[in-house]
Amino acid sequence: MILLCDEDIGAGVPRALKAVGYEARSIIGMGWGGMPDEFWLTKAGQLGFLVLSCNKMMLKVIAEKDTIVRESGGIIFLTNGEEHPPTVLRRILRKWSDLELLWNTTPRPFAKFLFSNNQLSDVFRDFHL
Repeated sequence: MILLCDEDIGAGVPRALKAVGYEARSIIGMGWGGMPDEFWLTKAGQLGFLVLSCNKMMLKVIAEKDTIVRESGGIIFLTNGEEHPPTVLRRILRKWSDLELLWNTTPRPFAKFLFSNNQLSDVFRDFHL
């Protein structure tokens, strides 16, 4: 599994993950910074990346949601919105093995929501794939 952090997450979290041996990339590091979400969601699906984002609105924007479905993407949304990078890093490190299991066993496309208590869910408020 390779985790792709979108621009909301930034480049620091994937850089720290890579430093301790995990496979992670950032939108910025891939050269996709500033590109429309449909562009990099397509690339993420084609390359088999698991996306990490705070931007749950992707599930409300029809073109973006359709891209996730069409490209058989997998995406994890943080439910608190934008968070402090060290907090995100701790949460991802604690959940990494569960994310790998999810990636290896869950049919795509999927969207999951990672709560601050580290629970994963298929639904958050009225957001769902």
